[in-house]
Amino acid sequence: MPATWHVGEPVTRAIAVLEAIHPPQVDLLFAPPHPGVRTTATQAAPSSVTNLRLRKFIKWVNEHCARYGHDDAIPDVDGRPWHLHTRQFRRTLAWYIARRPGGAIAGALQFRHHSIQMFEGYAGTSDSGFRAEVESEQALSRGEHYMAMIDAHEHEGLAGPAADEAERRLADFGHRARFQGQVVTDQRRLQRILKRHDPAVYPGEFVTCVHDHPKALCEKARRGRSEQLPDHGGCKPLACRNVTLTQDNIAAWLRVLERIDRRLAAQPALPPLRDRRMRARREEVIDFLVANTPEGTIP
Repeated sequence: MPATWHVGEPVTRAIAVLEAIHPPQVDLLFAPPHPGVRTTATQAAPSSVTNLRLRKFIKWVNEHCARYGHDDAIPDVDGRPWHLHTRQFRRTLAWYIARRPGGAIAGALQFRHHSIQMFEGYAGTSDSGFRAEVESEQALSRGEHYMAMIDAHEHEGLAGPAADEAERRLADFGHRARFQGQVVTDQRRLQRILKRHDPAVYPGEFVTCVHDHPKALCEKARRGRSEQLPDHGGCKPLACRNVTLTQDNIAAWLRVLERIDRRLAAQPALPPLRDRRMRARREEVIDFLVANTPEGTIP
């Protein structure tokens, strides 16, 4: 079964370069781009060959930087060139996915792990500290997101049932994160402030969760998980009272309505049961937006 991978812009650019290197008749990205390697155009290069190319690439980058006076060469490790392997890229990708809101769920899907806990413990056991590192990075990412919202006064224009609470929490956090009129830019200080005064506001694509554990309807809360964290994967945004909406969240819901309308108008028509469910979903979303957003939000 074909696998679907979600990648960032640098990966997309790298794939485009690989496609340009190979002749049109070669369908493999990692086929050898030149003769002299023990593979053919119909056989992908093994990891050992790719690792060798990575080491040659490091050497080329450093020679190029030395020749033209650039200061962004790849540094040595313990006095020797970095011994790079393909598996290190996989671990790095996991790190960046985990930092994103809802990243543990996305990472488990991306890496075909059987559970979120497996992804959280990726590259070692739970004793490796990876989960704690991920949670620390997620908190830092949220802190940076909070500061961006506060600086743009976005926390003053929220909608939804928890909007007032979100504004209060973020305003308090912004007050604590400023010192003598200056905004915190030091990550260590921001982490200390988060540890003591985390507003527990979790940004997501469709909602921003202003987490209050007793009110939460998501799976982690219902099962009494000890960490008392929200679960975007089990979120019930149309019913939960912890929901607030940013302008980006509202725009995401409007895109949902557009997709539903296009599908309902498309031919061939949907089967009756699916049609009824989709129309019911559309009405639920509209009722939710009418009740929780300024008048005129829905075209």
